[in-house]
Amino acid sequence: MSYFGEIRLENIKQKEILVLQLQRMYWIETEMEQLAAWEARIELEGQHLEAMETLSHDSDKHALILEKWLKMANTELPESAPRGIPHRVFDFNRTNVYEMFSEIRKYEVLARDTYHGITKADTNVLEEVFPDEENRTEFIKDMKHLVAEEERHKKICDDKIGGFTRVL
Repeated sequence: MSYFGEIRLENIKQKEILVLQLQRMYWIETEMEQLAAWEARIELEGQHLEAMETLSHDSDKHALILEKWLKMANTELPESAPRGIPHRVFDFNRTNVYEMFSEIRKYEVLARDTYHGITKADTNVLEEVFPDEENRTEFIKDMKHLVAEEERHKKICDDKIGGFTRVL
């Protein structure tokens, strides 16, 4: 897909890494993206409601997809932030629309790129986690769907930002 340009992602070569990535994404979908979306909704007081509804509802759907695959991999759902995920509090008080959607956008890009990386996991790793070929095919299909959804979310944020991006 063109939005990755020349970025080369390291293939996932261990079952434990694939499982950890799934757990991290489950946590991001259920906790971090939801917290950011709800905090933004509170501060926006009904403005941009359609965009916030889409982001929030899709995040719930994504979490259900990840839950299904974690269960298929005989892996427990994380009850606290998995290794590598910092505790984050979103405080959008006195923050403008551009800043809110810029912050949310970061997580959409992270999710998109992580799901893309999962689709590139080594075949041996996928076979180890999901021995059934039909399950592997469906898993990759679901992950590609999540990549597309997160790209759509990024575009929703881009539209709200109106071309504004922060230069680091």
